[in-house]
Order: sequence, then structure tokens, then C-alpha cells
Amino acid sequence: MRKIASFFAVVAAAVALFSSCGPTPLTGKPGSSGKTLELMIVATEGVYNGTTGQVIDSIFQAPQDALNQPESRFDVVHITPSNFNGNTMFQAHRNILILDVNPQNINKIYMEQDKWSSPQIVIRITASDPRSLDSMLLVREERLLKEYYNQEYRRMNKVFSQKADYKIQQYVENKYGFSIVIPEEFALAKLKEENNFTWILKRTKDFDLYIYIDSRPAKGASDFEEAVILDNIDTMLRRNVPGPSEGSYPGVERRDFFYTRNVVLADSVNAVETRGLWRTYNDFMSGPFVCYTFSLPGSDNVYTLMGSVYSPSQRSKMVMKRDLLMQVDGICRSLKIK
Repeated sequence: MRKIASFFAVVAAAVALFSSCGPTPLTGKPGSSGKTLELMIVATEGVYNGTTGQVIDSIFQAPQDALNQPESRFDVVHITPSNFNGNTMFQAHRNILILDVNPQNINKIYMEQDKWSSPQIVIRITASDPRSLDSMLLVREERLLKEYYNQEYRRMNKVFSQKADYKIQQYVENKYGFSIVIPEEFALAKLKEENNFTWILKRTKDFDLYIYIDSRPAKGASDFEEAVILDNIDTMLRRNVPGPSEGSYPGVERRDFFYTRNVVLADSVNAVETRGLWRTYNDFMSGPFVCYTFSLPGSDNVYTLMGSVYSPSQRSKMVMKRDLLMQVDGICRSLKIK
């Protein structure tokens, strides 16, 4: 079901939804606003309440892949052009999609970074009629999702960098030859020293976030095959991460959906991204995970960089696993080669 915020509802919730940071030093623009994975759609009522609204739902409010409870990809906020134009509060939103339908328009897509705030992406689609607009949205679904997700990673990196634990970051860099941005509320797990494994975690009363790093000698192209990646995740977790009860251990949930795809991380690092669910064998814990498998120039190792979430829904229904997974994903995506 579409989550629509009317103009008056948005104004009433302005403090909660649109709080922003100060000016960004590199751009001089004000800090962008908006909740995690929130998208502002700027369109007339006629356009948004027609078939285009259904297309928007199918793209941005489809269920997020590889979660153990249904949550949409994005929360959508609809604003009309008359309320949006000239309104600095709305224009500061991080993710904006402007839909402009006019018989005089050329069917075209425009994209601009940091137009009114930073970090921000503004995508404008001009179309001569609603049917053309719908077609353009559907054809470019994958690209649109990619651009808005990249903006979320960019924001995560900015926020985490402002309060980073440089001690842990230096530990990771010295050990593996790459760095990731670790927020200061995370800590190194106190386990026996393993030459190739690191466990970084954040624990709260409502959820736990985990980052796992592992390296092993490269064997060749088979290191990046889906079955091998899943087996290596199982081995890494069973060997290094104790379960909550005797005889229990975490591993990949093989009975549910997971997928892999090729991606390019920062510094042009080619990786295989794997998403799915983990579970604790012989116990009852489970949650979503995202994992990146990659190699580095000049290294004879293959690396596993994995983020996972444990958030029992009965603890707090206000905490979305989608948003928590984006946090650990953002940490993984902050990878930089030493």
C-alpha cells in the first residue's frame, strides 16, 4: 500500500522528518534531510493518482529483497509542484524524483547531484504524456534504484565519518590492507585472536549489528562462485562466532531466498554481493545479511566483508530491519584500499 504524506502532514512532522545537518564544507550547501530510505516524489495529483502512482509503487514500494519480514524498498512522500517549488525545506531532501508531464515536453531524464543540499540526488523526468512517463520509469527501474541506493551509501559514509572509531579502523587497515568507516558505537568482539578473522559489533536493547571480516588464500575463479561463497560464510561463522546456547552456531539460512550479483565498490574494487538470511542452527536467532567477496591488487588472498542484523520484531516494531541492514551495508560500502 502506498505511503503518501500530504503537504499538511509533512509540515506537521517537519521537525522529525526533515531535520538536517549544517553546511557541507566541500559544497557549501546545507546538509540534506530525510529519513533512511525515504524518497520524495514531486508530481501533480493527476499524475500521481493515475497509473504513474501504481508504477511508483511497483518500483519503490516493492518488498525489500532478502528480509525475514515484509518491508518496502523506500518510504515514499508525495509533494505537489506548487508546494515544492521555492520551498527550501522540501528542496533539502536527500532523494528527490520530479515527474513533469506536459504535451510540449521532450521525453528525457535529467540527474543532478547536490542541487539544493548535500549529499543529494535530484532526478527529473520530463514526458509528453503519462504513458510515456510510465514507460520511462519501468525501463530505467534498475538505474533509478541504483542511484538512490548510492545516495544512501554516500550519506551513511558522511554520517559515520563524523563520529568514527579510528582505532578500530586502523586495526582493520593494518590487518587487511583496506579500511572501512566504523562508527564509534561499535566495538571489537573479545574473542581468541585469529590471524584472518575480525568481528566488530554494536549491541543495543532492541537490535544487534555485526561486521565480519575474513581473508583466506585465493584459489582462483571458484572463489567467486555462489556455492563456494555460501560455504565460506558458513565456515567463517561456525569457526569464529559462538551461538547463544551449547551446540548452536550461526550460518546461512539455505531454506530461504538469497541472491548474488557482481558489483563495483569504491576504488574500483570488483566484488560479488550476496544477500540473504542467516540463522542460528540448534537455536532460534536469525536475520538478514549482506556480504561482499573480493580480492585486492597485489594480494594473494580473497576477502569476505559481511554485515548482518539481529532485530527480534517483538522487541521493537518501530525498528525496520531494512534500515538496520542499510547501516551495515553502508559500512561495508565505505571500503577504501590502503
